[in-house]
Amino acid sequence: MNDWQKIFEKPERKELGEYTPENEKFSEKDDLSKDVNDEETQKLLNKQLNKLKHKALYIDAEYEDICEVFSHAQSEFISCMFSYCSQNKIRPPFGDKKKDEDKEQQESSEEIKDLYREIVKATHPDKTQNLPEHEIEERKELYLDAVRGKQEGDYWGIFKAALELNVPIKKLSFGYLDELDNTILKLEQKIQKMRGDLMYQWFFADDNAKQNIFEQLTKNQEKCE
Repeated sequence: MNDWQKIFEKPERKELGEYTPENEKFSEKDDLSKDVNDEETQKLLNKQLNKLKHKALYIDAEYEDICEVFSHAQSEFISCMFSYCSQNKIRPPFGDKKKDEDKEQQESSEEIKDLYREIVKATHPDKTQNLPEHEIEERKELYLDAVRGKQEGDYWGIFKAALELNVPIKKLSFGYLDELDNTILKLEQKIQKMRGDLMYQWFFADDNAKQNIFEQLTKNQEKCE
């Protein structure tokens, strides 16, 4: 199969600029106390946390939008591909093998464990019984996101729940901000991966490009009766 990307001549558009965590800059300063209990250090960490919180929730909203579009693009692509193969009497280029996404299993830090425990407390029925019904449902969803994140080693579910619930952090540290920043980076990478996927690009291509993609993908396929 030829390189189908050549069909698209437009350069990749980066909607999100590169982000350099300011806590890394702070850590390079000689005059910054490494004692996270230091009042001045905590002020800097809280300031950085607020910046990361806004960035994280913005990225999450974009991620949810892209997931919705990608799911629709995927369904359209598969449906049209089967129609194309049926009309041309060739076997669809889809096998039974399905790649599961690699799930990074990593050891939870004590800060993540503490955060998860606080989320469980904040979403417990005893704490939510007097809230409006819609807020109870929202907290249930956040709790489930946190559980999935813990089980799969994808900590965005935990961070998202903590940020939206304004879960108090007992003691801010550079490690916590680094973990949050790394989690945001992984979310951005997922967005870029979906945007670069063949099915996503096919969905936004013109009719000629779509036809060329199908021709490239099926040129070595066997004929069928």
